[in-house]
Amino acid sequence: MYFLRLELSHLYEALNIIKEVEATPTLRALVDQCDLRTRESYVEVLAYTYGKAKYERFQQLVGGMRSSLTFHYEPNGRMIRWAIADRAQRNDGKVSTITRGDTAQRWRFAVADDVVDSIVVRQFWKIPREADLREEADKIAVEVHAVLVRFADFCGEFIWKFCAD
Repeated sequence: MYFLRLELSHLYEALNIIKEVEATPTLRALVDQCDLRTRESYVEVLAYTYGKAKYERFQQLVGGMRSSLTFHYEPNGRMIRWAIADRAQRNDGKVSTITRGDTAQRWRFAVADDVVDSIVVRQFWKIPREADLREEADKIAVEVHAVLVRFADFCGEFIWKFCAD
């Protein structure tokens, strides 16, 4: 989940590039010179930018996570307090582990990861407790990863065209 949060938060930032391309006539004209697949990827990713059809969904799945957990932490701690209280009420949340290692990369404070992950899946992604968490989280991960793939697909051809000009 850590790497997914990081990947998607960077994608959130990268969508500013799409907004800039859309707002700049010379860059938008360059998109029209790209191959069909690149143009289709551009249109698909554009739908996730402000004011477009899929913007609200993207905000729900990625925006809050980026702004409150990945690049910044929620200043009032409301979500973290909720996740800790939620965990304390469940029998499966009363035990956790700390893994110690000989380097920083081998340490893991599992409860911290669990708290952050529960904020993502319960508060941002709104996966209900009775649902199969892994199955529902995987569906969302695939959904938002597809946007990343489309963005990368757009960038590949577009960058070559931009550099050639």
